[in-house]
Amino acid sequence: MQPDAVLIQRPAVDFTTFLGLSHQMLGYSPARAVDACPRELTDAERFLSCLAALRDPDAPVGLTPNLLAHVSFSVFVAADERDLLDVLEAASGMSFVTTETLARGVQVAVITGTLGQWRDAVRSGTKQTAEPTVRACYCKILVLFEQAGLGHVWADCEKRPAPNQLFYLEDKRNR
Repeated sequence: MQPDAVLIQRPAVDFTTFLGLSHQMLGYSPARAVDACPRELTDAERFLSCLAALRDPDAPVGLTPNLLAHVSFSVFVAADERDLLDVLEAASGMSFVTTETLARGVQVAVITGTLGQWRDAVRSGTKQTAEPTVRACYCKILVLFEQAGLGHVWADCEKRPAPNQLFYLEDKRNR
């Protein structure tokens, strides 16, 4: 069985309360730069940009690596029981729940981690040396984050083609 994954949880931020309290306590809106940004931002980008602006009102809009721990995502994964352990190993440090399914030999897991943890897990799971089924799972997870507007978390990596219409990530900084 080829592993499959679905993004099932994204951050839910009460922007009204957060921005209202921030403006009241700081005397400025940490969303000023976000509101002026010409491109559409995800809630995660918007929140992390506002967090950066709490400390520096002139902080650039975007994902600051040291703030990625402030947003969490959960992914539902279905995989052959022999592959699931390797999938979970690439997600080392994240919380997960696993169980057997009605299909013989198939297990499911819900894996929850911060955006920083997912960045690391996808890098690990899509390494050229990763098992093909594990790489397939993490290729799918990367695509899910790209579809959610967060693909630029892996901007320092380049997709390289691999067999079976998969890819692996290569760190641009190691060239």
